[in-house]
Amino acid sequence: MASIGIISLGGRNSEEGDFPSGIAFHLITASKIDFLWESKDRIWQVQLAKDHELVVAKSRERYALEPLLAAGLSEIQKCLDIAAVKKLDIMVLDHPETNHIALFERNDETVIQHFTMESFPIAMKVSIEIRDKNGNIKQAIPEPALNWTWAFRYYRLSQASHDVFEAYRNLFLSLEALLNGIYPKQQSEQEKKWLRNALSKISDKMDISQYTPSGEKDPVAYQLENQYERIRCRLFHAKFPDALLPQEEPSLADVTAAYGALLRLWRKIAEVFYQVTSPGGFLTSYAFKMLMDKEFSSPLSLQFTEDDSVPGDDDMQVSPRGLATYEFEKTEYLSETKPSIVSWREETRVRDSHNNLFIHRICSLVNNTLLNVDFIRNGLSIKGVDVFQTYQNMRLLNTDYPKTTF
Repeated sequence: MASIGIISLGGRNSEEGDFPSGIAFHLITASKIDFLWESKDRIWQVQLAKDHELVVAKSRERYALEPLLAAGLSEIQKCLDIAAVKKLDIMVLDHPETNHIALFERNDETVIQHFTMESFPIAMKVSIEIRDKNGNIKQAIPEPALNWTWAFRYYRLSQASHDVFEAYRNLFLSLEALLNGIYPKQQSEQEKKWLRNALSKISDKMDISQYTPSGEKDPVAYQLENQYERIRCRLFHAKFPDALLPQEEPSLADVTAAYGALLRLWRKIAEVFYQVTSPGGFLTSYAFKMLMDKEFSSPLSLQFTEDDSVPGDDDMQVSPRGLATYEFEKTEYLSETKPSIVSWREETRVRDSHNNLFIHRICSLVNNTLLNVDFIRNGLSIKGVDVFQTYQNMRLLNTDYPKTTF
């Protein structure tokens, strides 16, 4: 059976019974308790182990990867809710959309996938120098004083948040405050109708089609459907079936993407109507893709090891302690898979020599130079599976632009 530390992930020869599917997500802090929770239908088991950084959900049903991610995350969240209500501990997942370890079915084979997302921070400073016709530097015109509006309070709370759901709620409140200052809502005006009228009003002075997918014929209708109806209304209600539970899939990725789009719209409205200066320079998604494509044009390889050395800035080797290393057999650089994200994946068939390993470090090397190290503190056993796969992603992070990830 596959396992993370002392927690079984499922697979063949599972001591707890037949669990062909399993999923593990990272906690913000290691669990302080041992706790086993079973769903009412007895299909799912969720397990926490003291001092373990991952929580595991196992299913008695066979899942493909995508359905497993959604169903497993939902069951894990229920378990954490129960633990909180029972006063056992308050635990929160650490960006489940960016890290997981999954055991699933693919073409009658059992696959274990290690998935991770790393950020690639880039800072760009932009300055403008104005000269007269003789080449002399002209004194820059000072920026006008910025007048406070209540929209700024919601914006600050949004950017200060550590949870994308809370951040989105505050940013949408800030958008409503901005729009109300431009086109005040009438007492008898319905919320959706007012929002449509306000967005139509601002479109006279700015092109909001820039903040919708290309080819979208009605940008106002797009914002109403994709921001207001699909995200805002569901996040502002707690009664089912319309509610959107915090940290549930697939909405977690949806809300993260919607936040970035809403932030760009908010900044432009604030710039045009409230004299808020635009953020500093940033690297475009296309430029990031070209940069990464050039980096990965050199030979790429991935290796794993039992070495439990904690990664550091001075890491130069896959195994600093000189332990055995194992290379993935199939390596593929996928280039841009989503805007501002490039990906690469590798897999290998699990051999007898792998069955007794507890893997701690999974490393990417470009031209034999260490690029990154993903660390599994409690160790991963891939015993009882057919294929071991790692799917790695690098995400552009413009550090001088307002925060879009949480």
